[in-house]
Amino acid sequence: MKLYRGYIFDMDGVIYRGDDPIQDAVEAVNVLRKMGRKIVFVTNNSSKLASEYKSILSNMGIAPLDEEDIITSGNVAAKYLENELEKYPDKKRVLCIAEDSVKSLLQAVGMEIIEPEDYRKADYVVVGFYKNFDWVLGTRAADAIATYGARFIGTNPDPARPVENNEIEAGTGAIISFIETASHSKAVIMAKPYPEIYRMGLQRMSLETSEVLMVGDMLSTDIKGALDIGMDAALVLTGMTEREHIERLGIRPTFVVDGLKELIE
Repeated sequence: MKLYRGYIFDMDGVIYRGDDPIQDAVEAVNVLRKMGRKIVFVTNNSSKLASEYKSILSNMGIAPLDEEDIITSGNVAAKYLENELEKYPDKKRVLCIAEDSVKSLLQAVGMEIIEPEDYRKADYVVVGFYKNFDWVLGTRAADAIATYGARFIGTNPDPARPVENNEIEAGTGAIISFIETASHSKAVIMAKPYPEIYRMGLQRMSLETSEVLMVGDMLSTDIKGALDIGMDAALVLTGMTEREHIERLGIRPTFVVDGLKELIE
């Protein structure tokens, strides 16, 4: 496989599974870094800050790392709203249905987080993963959008994620779907497979789409999003996707690899 000037790596299922590093993946990333390749790690998960992911990756043996090497869907949402604030400086009040990580990122770019009972004042509704989501919050968010004109932003579309005992945990996409259905509106989505998170990765590496390979384990998010913007994409079979899923979904990655060592062979 040819070497690219830059690589965008998904993390869960690519670099690690749960709390366990995929050792070949860690070694391959470190080799690419020693070869002078630019690397950015991305995740649709908004429940942690880049600093927290930096600690996770560093503890798994990937070093040296800067926070700028890691992009979460929360980072993308914050940048999007920072740009909005420049255009509309009087619109800064956010009803944020997400964990504290997203709230802190939005506050850092000048947004004002309002309490749920002040939903009528919201200029934006921002939704991320939130374990304490309930019917009242969903109704207030829908009303803020449908009745009072708030803009609707979602950090990522992931409907669920696997947990122990082959069960699932509802994700951000499930919350977004609740609010979309109630408000008869569609959220602007920040993360994979939508383009904003890939564009931020390219900007941080100062590279063009043709110079970068996206590496992920999910066809419908990691791979589809990269292909949609004209970026080469490698599906790695260390996560949730199997080869037969390619034909079933009709999403054909540029490469299919069993592990990340194939990127450097």
